Amino acid sequence: MTNPRMVRAIRLVASSAWILLLAPACGGGGGDGAQDDGGDAADFAGDVAADADADADAAVDADADAGADGGCPADPSPPGAATCPAACTGGCGAGNVCTIDCASNAACDGQVIDCPPEYACIVVCNGVDACDTGIVNCPPGYACTLVCDGRDGCGDLALNCGDASCSAECGTNLEACTGMAVHCGSGACSASCTGSSPPEMTACDASCSCTGC
Repeated sequence: MTNPRMVRAIRLVASSAWILLLAPACGGGGGDGAQDDGGDAADFAGDVAADADADADAAVDADADAGADGGCPADPSPPGAATCPAACTGGCGAGNVCTIDCASNAACDGQVIDCPPEYACIVVCNGVDACDTGIVNCPPGYACTLVCDGRDGCGDLALNCGDASCSAECGTNLEACTGMAVHCGSGACSASCTGSSPPEMTACDASCSCTGC
């Protein structure tokens, strides 16, 4: 006759043995999964941090590049007007650029030339005394270019810049810009010279970038 207590003991020992056999496999699998999940999370966090660092470095580099370029803002787009102003004797071109044509001898000698306020402006003073002793007033908020050539083409002229980019281009004649003064605004201010009569650059401290011949 089988002893019931012995049967229960045998069953208990068998159950314990199965638990011991299965526990390492289950526990090990759970541990590996936790480690894998934790490792993946750590890798993801590391990638995010690396991306953030890269973005920060790119922003610093962009700021440095802007500083190297003088930190000048882009010129705004001029709105133009319903009709081309009468002052634009050379017409109004694409991008609402007004051309004031003084390209002949004494064409605008001693005159005050006012660029229309709604346009970017190009003033062409090519010829002997074309704009000699004159004054060019750039638009307050839009780009402005003065082109000079010929003897005294812009001799003793005053170029009054606005708050956008402003440039004077002095051509091949050695006296094209003799005695000329560029009064800079807050925008980029520059002069270029093919000949040997560089204009005087004034108020450079007010400009975001100032470059003479």
